[in-house]
Amino acid sequence: MGTSQSVNPSVKNNPNWGDLSRAISAASHIANISDNQLHGIMRHFVNAVGGSGAGHGRSSTFGRAGISRTQRFMSFVSNVQSSGFNDALRQIGITDLENLSVNDFINYLLAYCSEGNSNLDETAANSAMYELLKYLLNNTDSLESIESIFRQADVETQHEWLCFFFASYIMEFSSELFSTRIFENDGDRTRTFLEIRNYIQRSLENLNANRGLQRVNWNGEQGSTIIKNLQTEILEIWSQE
Repeated sequence: MGTSQSVNPSVKNNPNWGDLSRAISAASHIANISDNQLHGIMRHFVNAVGGSGAGHGRSSTFGRAGISRTQRFMSFVSNVQSSGFNDALRQIGITDLENLSVNDFINYLLAYCSEGNSNLDETAANSAMYELLKYLLNNTDSLESIESIFRQADVETQHEWLCFFFASYIMEFSSELFSTRIFENDGDRTRTFLEIRNYIQRSLENLNANRGLQRVNWNGEQGSTIIKNLQTEILEIWSQE
């Protein structure tokens, strides 16, 4: 799933968006992109989407869709662990448990987590959720194995899942810049994209996983606050020079 929505004009008219475009274009011609250069790319990204305040949903450009998608996903995880897999399935609208396939489950959960695709933020968040589910369930061949994955997910594992989602979310949103125009002068699109993604993942490795992910009302303000704080903390990594 890729993004197909146009970027909010408020972003494209932001000089920081042009700075980001130029930084990516320059990096695409470098054999080994340094961490300082990658940090600069991400700093331009944060500036272009409205600063780290976007993590709390204060930007109309980026961040709000990520909050809603991860809240729903974490709500499902919590329901599996507290109420059981079958009950959690019913809560996301699955009634025919007997004939449920692995692909059916993935489609149901993706639909439950991904509401709306009217702008780039929503489309990017939906694509990131798809990437997360693919990452988690790519090698599963039964509902029993899926249940085991969600039941056994401790706080550290859940935190890792959230970080994977947000890394994907940032990259999906940024993909509007990964166009032919930017790479028209023989820039290496695939390698540049991969290096940025790997850098984001490395940057998130040291975030504190102990943020009270257990016994959370993910459908309410408590869950929203946890996600907003995490998303803000992620964006703040690159807010500084």
